[in-house]
Amino acid sequence: MKNGKTTVADIARQAGVSPATVSRALNHPELLKPATLLQVESAMNALGLTPEFTTLAPARQQIIVLNIPEINNSFYQEIIRGANTSAQAHGYSLLISVIPVDRGTIQNFCSLLNRINAAGVILLTRLHEKLLAQINAIAPLIQCCEYNENAGYSYVAIDDVAAAESAVEYLITCGHNKIAFINGPNSFAYARKRKEGFLNTILRNDLFIPRNWIISLPEISYEMAYSSACRLLSSDPCPNAFFVISDTFAAATIKAAQKYKLRIPRDIMVVGFDNVPLARMTTPSLTTVNQPAFQQGYSACELLFETLNTTEHTVKTLLLGTELIVRESTASKV
Repeated sequence: MKNGKTTVADIARQAGVSPATVSRALNHPELLKPATLLQVESAMNALGLTPEFTTLAPARQQIIVLNIPEINNSFYQEIIRGANTSAQAHGYSLLISVIPVDRGTIQNFCSLLNRINAAGVILLTRLHEKLLAQINAIAPLIQCCEYNENAGYSYVAIDDVAAAESAVEYLITCGHNKIAFINGPNSFAYARKRKEGFLNTILRNDLFIPRNWIISLPEISYEMAYSSACRLLSSDPCPNAFFVISDTFAAATIKAAQKYKLRIPRDIMVVGFDNVPLARMTTPSLTTVNQPAFQQGYSACELLFETLNTTEHTVKTLLLGTELIVRESTASKV
């Protein structure tokens, strides 16, 4: 390892292992399991380092690489669990990669796939056709959640537009028609499509929503969402309902409403998205769109094995259903 700034401790934190494990990987890789070496190598690649040890897995070991954009979003945990369940059932190992794949990192990611002789790839990032082709030249790929529908590769996802329309329509039927929208980064297709669903429903019901009630945040951040909700709730007029694109945002909105002594759901209603465990832990509990994360991960891996077991190139698309889970943030008794 040649780098004057990155330390062993930095690599350990990125890999989720101890500094001692990183030291053994660098100095005595033969003492570690191949899966542990892969964790360390993936972390080093993410930090822009070139490992000086080889982590080539034994020929008999089959590895599926699941790439996620970032590690802190709890939604991805169920995706991982679903994919791992499928991989293990087929006798494969699942390697989690958190390299943010883009034009600047594609070579590092492809290098990783080559070194471990990956059997297949599951991507949770929407990529340009040329980048997808570079990956597919090394190992078959399946797109999951985020997808490029024009690229000619199979994908598993949900209908984000329809899911958002259903959530906003529900708020309107509850009598709350001054609805604010807190969105995530526009670089993600899900954010653009959920915004599309929100606007479709607002227009269809002939409602007027001030432009500053539609907010796009650069990341899934509780603090940013709390600040945004406080700003809207302190304005005049202020919303009487929020549709937000993650349960993290929804929890922050509930906290902001409580700061201004607003009663939920009487004064203000809140609907989130994903139905992660946090949705049941807030007070009041959170009405949210249930996105079948486990099934998406599981189905993506199953599609990948179908691809591995055929010589024909068949593009398959699977859009899983969503469900609005009604809890206390929109209904007094559920």
